[in-house]
Amino acid sequence: MGKIAVVGDIMLDRYDYCKNRDNPESSAPCYTVLRVEYKPGGAGNVAANLKSLGADADLIAVVGNDFNAGLLKKVLDEKGVSTKLIIDFNRTTIVKERALSESDGRYHFRLDHEKVGEINLEHAAEVINLIRSNGYELILVSDYNKGMITRDLMKQLKETGLHIIVDPKEAHKDFYHDVFMIKPNVREVRKMAGLKNELEAAERLKNELNSSVLLTRGPDGVSYFGVDGERFDFPSQAHNGVFDVTGGGDTFIATFAHFYSKGREIKECVMLANKAAGISVGYPGCYAVSEKEVLES
Repeated sequence: MGKIAVVGDIMLDRYDYCKNRDNPESSAPCYTVLRVEYKPGGAGNVAANLKSLGADADLIAVVGNDFNAGLLKKVLDEKGVSTKLIIDFNRTTIVKERALSESDGRYHFRLDHEKVGEINLEHAAEVINLIRSNGYELILVSDYNKGMITRDLMKQLKETGLHIIVDPKEAHKDFYHDVFMIKPNVREVRKMAGLKNELEAAERLKNELNSSVLLTRGPDGVSYFGVDGERFDFPSQAHNGVFDVTGGGDTFIATFAHFYSKGREIKECVMLANKAAGISVGYPGCYAVSEKEVLES
């Protein structure tokens, strides 16, 4: 089984479970926080999914020198995720704080604590040194457009000669030329290709970037466009009682990378990733599936 490097924007997901109360100051909503839960977000969730699947993977990311970085490291350690975190003393660790009802899990609002900026050249060089010295066979780029994935870093990642799978952001489209594969969703592929029809957009994007495109289409399933001309579709595996699509894309790309690193054919990897995403969205929040769940479903 090939070793996987997850490189991308990492964040701490904070969930405040609350109850409503009267606000004595104004008519604005007021909530009492009853309990707090923390989970790894962004590339951290991708790495947690890989760990749950049993993959041999490391998470490489840049964090701040702050309390939330320590808390994020603790959460990742508790999930057994192997990390190679780079400290940036001028950076703030990103926190996504969500308020939910304790009674029914209803999502009220989100607060983003972030100061976004590109990583510097020294930290990019640290990432590349880690990639070159740890025997990876596959790179999974988790791009949330928070500054970790830069043009220069992508150029250097491609120069390693390793296969690169990218969960993209449309703003960075030009970074992804000649990678092994990109996995956009419908909104992203339409924006990147400038077309309303997502299938036509995926075909155009494949040709423009010279990269295979694995398009996740929500209720319409998944479609694959290979640079070698291979083309196929799978229907959605989500059940009618879909609970929460949060993290479904992370589960999908992690599962594909896991089985691809084990030598499975692309079509089988897509089928298994589709199954895994269908399982994941049946649970509230970010749910990491196991390999056994996927293979036996």
